[in-house]
Amino acid sequence: MSAAPLFIFACLQARVLRSIQTGQAHGLGAPRMEAELCVLVHGFTGTPDELAPLTAALEQAGYRVLAPLLPGHGQSKRELSRATAAQWLQSVEPLVREGGQQGPVHLIGFSMGAMVTAVLASHHAVASLTLLAPSVYYMGNRQIFRQIASVIKDSWHSPGSQRGDYVQRRIEDLSEAPLSGLKQFRRMVHLGKNALPAVTTPVCILQGSQDTIVEPRGAEYVRANLGSSEIVLHFLPESDHLLLYGPNAQQVVDLVVSFVQQHSPHAPLTQWDSVRG
Repeated sequence: MSAAPLFIFACLQARVLRSIQTGQAHGLGAPRMEAELCVLVHGFTGTPDELAPLTAALEQAGYRVLAPLLPGHGQSKRELSRATAAQWLQSVEPLVREGGQQGPVHLIGFSMGAMVTAVLASHHAVASLTLLAPSVYYMGNRQIFRQIASVIKDSWHSPGSQRGDYVQRRIEDLSEAPLSGLKQFRRMVHLGKNALPAVTTPVCILQGSQDTIVEPRGAEYVRANLGSSEIVLHFLPESDHLLLYGPNAQQVVDLVVSFVQQHSPHAPLTQWDSVRG
């Protein structure tokens, strides 16, 4: 081979190598990366269903989503009576630890699940933490039943509605909560409150102003006691405790997805924008 063809071949080879390194070679697209992980944690007596609208939106936006069922939940009253706060933490911690070895992890917790994620965020380096209606000040069983009865009454004229069906399932779950389970719930709240000063990751808090299961002022308590230098707090004026099944549900989804994307180095920003559009 003459000198000229060798020179051309060498130039083309170098160009291809540079293209591969930057992920711009024809047909290769951007560098392949594992999708970022979002771990969603439900509340006391609940299931991952209460976070289903957000799970779907995050998956649509290109994230991997894990929403574990906490020990003792979704089963019998006896199983819930045997579950402990330590078991709830231990069931989620491996997901965060192992996920963090692969890439950024975003924690999202609802109600008691917010306290679970706060504890985990105080021990693990996570990309972001989102707290939905954190259960800092718990209203008690009587208020729970009054609130749910009111919601059911409001939605009774819409048979088959997603919100009405879900709330009816939740009142059945709450009515079966054993005293031992409530004791562990209070312990989880205590652990979560104590963990707040050690949380330094960016935090987004969303709270319904009409919440009568947990007191809305709990969101202010969380903001005041977090160790993070980046905290965003949103009050939803028309929402009760079930943020993802209330009148501001779409706003909640949009705020959470946007916050997660803002703290995602490799987030597919345009995909969620195109979905919303």
